Amino acid sequence: MKYAVEAKVFDNGRMVARVRPARDGEESGCTETRSCDVWVDIFDSEQEAVRFCNDYKRG
Repeated sequence: MKYAVEAKVFDNGRMVARVRPARDGEESGCTETRSCDVWVDIFDSEQEAVRFCNDYKRG
């Protein structure tokens, strides 16, 4: 199973990041919406994903 770190970066500077199971065929990338940018990074292990997510939260 692969894991995704999904980070939403809002226009006002607020950020929310979470670890979730990756969807089949999902790839790393960014999507822009009206209110935020959604960054997705894919990892092979949950440990790697959690570590990356924690780095987001520290930044």
